[in-house]
Amino acid sequence: MVLQNKRGQGLSTSTIILLILGVVILVVLIWGFVTGWSSIQGLVNPSNVDSVVQDCSSACSVNSQYSYCEAARTLRANEYNLNVKSTCEVFSSEKTFSQYRIPACPTINCNLKCGQIIIDGKNGTITSSSTGYKYDVTSIASDVPAGQKCVIN
Repeated sequence: MVLQNKRGQGLSTSTIILLILGVVILVVLIWGFVTGWSSIQGLVNPSNVDSVVQDCSSACSVNSQYSYCEAARTLRANEYNLNVKSTCEVFSSEKTFSQYRIPACPTINCNLKCGQIIIDGKNGTITSSSTGYKYDVTSIASDVPAGQKCVIN
């Protein structure tokens, strides 16, 4: 008993490709809604220096003290492997970030105490040590006694 001309229904190559593409798009949408779109934005646009410069300049030009002094922004510069979360005041004042040319705002006085200055979730602390810290934010802090520093490790 020989079966001849027995043919099955098959999926075409284009249908398989469209199914795979649909699954990939569905996974990206689910990931974006669950983890937040900022994680996907980091993959698409890894450097946001120009955006942070523009945001800080805008906050200064409209005299938005909260937006300039307290609103946290994430500065990403892929070429320097930088991903730091802080405020415009910190980015414009701390020498580590000077290469990004985030402008200082002469019309806004943030008047931040050392403990209110935050970089990557770490608060400033007053110390007399001149070594062992990552960021020196003494120039921003309003409550640092003479001869001491406000630093963040």
